[in-house]
Parts: sequence; C-alpha cells; structure tokens
Amino acid sequence: MKYAPAWYASPIALPESSSGKIQIRHRIIEAGEKVSIIGMRQAFLRGLRPTRGLLSEPLLVHELVHKNHGIWMTDLPEELNQIEELLFGIKPAGRVLIGGLGLGILATRVASLPDVEEVTVVEIDKDIIKLCEDDIDCLVVNADIVEYLHTTEERYDYYLLDTWQGTNEGTWWEEVMPMRRLIRHRCGTKPVVHCWAEDIMQGQILGALTTKPPHWYTKHLPVLMCEKEARSFLRNVGWPSWERKYGKAVDKA
Repeated sequence: MKYAPAWYASPIALPESSSGKIQIRHRIIEAGEKVSIIGMRQAFLRGLRPTRGLLSEPLLVHELVHKNHGIWMTDLPEELNQIEELLFGIKPAGRVLIGGLGLGILATRVASLPDVEEVTVVEIDKDIIKLCEDDIDCLVVNADIVEYLHTTEERYDYYLLDTWQGTNEGTWWEEVMPMRRLIRHRCGTKPVVHCWAEDIMQGQILGALTTKPPHWYTKHLPVLMCEKEARSFLRNVGWPSWERKYGKAVDKA
C-alpha cells in the first residue's frame, strides 16, 4: 500500500523555555492560512505533488531554536508528515537507536509503536536534553553520535538518524554517507538505516552523478554514471560490494 500524505496532530506539548543557547519557542499560525504538507522544494526534489492544508483553527507550532544557527526543527505539518511517512515505510521494531533528540517528536512516536521494545536517543547538546527529554519514554544518552557509533557495543535493529540541519549535497557526502558506512562496517547489512531528508539530498546527487562534470566529491568516482548505477551507488552505501567498488575512491575526496 502506498503512503498518502496527510495532516497529523503534533505528539508534543512543550512549554516555551530556554537553556544556554537553546530555546523552545511557540508560534501561532492563524485560522484560514494555508500550510504546506509537502512543500515545493521537497516536491521538486522527490518527484511528488505539492500539497497544502487550510487551517480551520489556529495552529500552535513548536520551534527549536539555536542562538547561533536559527531554527533547528519544528512540528509544522510538513515535518510531521515526513515522520509519519518514515514510520509507514520502515515500520520500526525491536531495538531502535535515534540519532538526535530535537523536539522529541520522532522518539515519542517510535516509543509508542507496538513492535518497538526499546528506544535509545543519542543527543550531543545537554541543553536540548534538558528542555525536551522529560515526556519521552526512552533512554537519552548525552554523546556525539559518531563517537557513540564508533565505541558502543550495543546493537540495534533500526538506526534512525537526524543530526544535521542542511539537506544539500554536501550534507550527504560529509555527514550522512560516512555514518551509513560506519554502521555497515560495525553492524553489517542486517539493521535498517534511515537518514532524515536523505531522499531530498539524493535527488540532487543523482543529477550530479548522471549529468554534471566531476567536482571535489565525485572526481575520483567513475562519473558520469548511468541512472541505474547512480541509484545503486546511493542505495548500497557501506555494503561490502559497494566498499570494494567505491570505497577507496570516496576516501580520496
């Protein structure tokens, strides 16, 4: 069954508060306004139809704000729909590791699923933990996600990662892909690994691998690739066959 975009109520109700450089801020969108469920950029990069909803009543939006970096995340309908699409697609079960606490939306939803036995969240920022962890039924570990993945002896059935702010090509090459490789190297091919907004990033990279001259990320790879090879490159990151074919070239970038 194919996922159908929908309007979801936020599972959180956090008060406005602040700690250090982190703030939880409220914003009201008035009744009668149209709000994106699938925004134009996401629609373009994923090949989807833009979708908006009309508010019949005011909508309270939570914003997680960093003093130096601006809005980190929200519980706007577009982000809630992305989370529900993720859960619909991969159906988390067993032991789940979440990289990045944020507002606690994903952790709250995953912990509520009937087939999930245990949820561990790794969050580097103590202030985010202080503001957002109280109402979540899971273990929160204060650590850098990459260091945790390098050192932990714990193994999980699902790795749900969201520790970056950007959704561009550079974010995938510099943050997402290395974490995928690390998990596959340490944990093998069995766990399910999902990286937030990776499909948006990969939509850009697919075009680069198949249509654009090499740049610093791709100059050692066999580009231009046909679409089939490019999709295989993006889909199988970290698998033994991928490492044999592309690992050394990627390491040179």
